[in-house]
Amino acid sequence: MRLRWWILICIVVLTGCISEKNEPLPEIPNTTSIHLTPVDLSQGEVRKLRPFLGMMSGAFKLEYEGEKPNARLDIDIWEKGQKVETIGSVGHLFSSLDGQSIKETEIIISIESLRIEKDKETAIIKVNNASNSGSSLSTFNIELDTELATKGLVDHTEPQSYTFDQPIYVFAMQATSTNEIYMMDLTQESLGETEWALVFTLRYDD
Repeated sequence: MRLRWWILICIVVLTGCISEKNEPLPEIPNTTSIHLTPVDLSQGEVRKLRPFLGMMSGAFKLEYEGEKPNARLDIDIWEKGQKVETIGSVGHLFSSLDGQSIKETEIIISIESLRIEKDKETAIIKVNNASNSGSSLSTFNIELDTELATKGLVDHTEPQSYTFDQPIYVFAMQATSTNEIYMMDLTQESLGETEWALVFTLRYDD
């Protein structure tokens, strides 16, 4: 009699294990790829805009594959190699002015520094989001430390592709107080060496 009970218990336990193994695996969410293509502002038709944009300017095209991302472009301040704040943001990068989806857009960024007083400097940041359906210009102002007198751009020179599962650094302006500028790229490790930087970061909203 005891033997029958042990056999019955073993059958119940094994049945539970089999049921767990047969449970469907969770679905892997669709991944979205972002492709960035640098735009040379000194070449082609766009070069006639360079005098109006200034030397602290750059441009690139963004295109996605997969599910449309609700993407925004954040303007972050970095100090001593760490992000300290976000001063502005441009949202709905892959939506037209009437709310329709678009696959490709071009971002043009211009940063102009103005010395209003001897000890005060202001940076005017312009971000233009342009596609076949039209364009949208956003303007931001920040006060700069006048000791950060040496400035340089950090941008991509070759096409890049990313999986949209983490922040993507697409453009930056670094500044130093040492009259020296350093060669760097748009990676976490390289930006971590900056004294001060204005970093344009692509992020995804759920």
